[in-house]
Amino acid sequence: MTVHHYIGSPYELPTGSFGTKEKLITIYEKEEDAYGISVNRLTDGYSDIKHVFTLPYIYELSCDTHPKSIRGLFTYIKEQLIEGCHIELYSCLDGDEADEKDLSLDMSINLKTLYFGKYYKLDKKKYIYELGEMFKFEDKQFVVVVK
Repeated sequence: MTVHHYIGSPYELPTGSFGTKEKLITIYEKEEDAYGISVNRLTDGYSDIKHVFTLPYIYELSCDTHPKSIRGLFTYIKEQLIEGCHIELYSCLDGDEADEKDLSLDMSINLKTLYFGKYYKLDKKKYIYELGEMFKFEDKQFVVVVK
């Protein structure tokens, strides 16, 4: 089954593709060049997902499980997130948008204090790299990223 990812924000976010190295004709020199993210407006068929979020702006997020895509996601969040605000991430299987989230999977990532969850302190100089290696989307997982 297809897993869908979503991102919620207190304000509008830029949409489009981020982190890929595309040319006029898409030819990638290295496999890693193809990995990035895309953020798109929520399509009508997926509006049932809104109940999961506490924030008003919800977007569909395309993000592979590859570490470069995850690094691209957290680079995007770092660049877009205003200090003192938070962004929410959520994943679920296609068709499960109306289901409740799994509260046991809730997680927080603090980009100011550099805590991944409650106990893991990220390295100040390489936290984006570390998140790329450690973060994985789970079905019905709700993640709050604070700055």
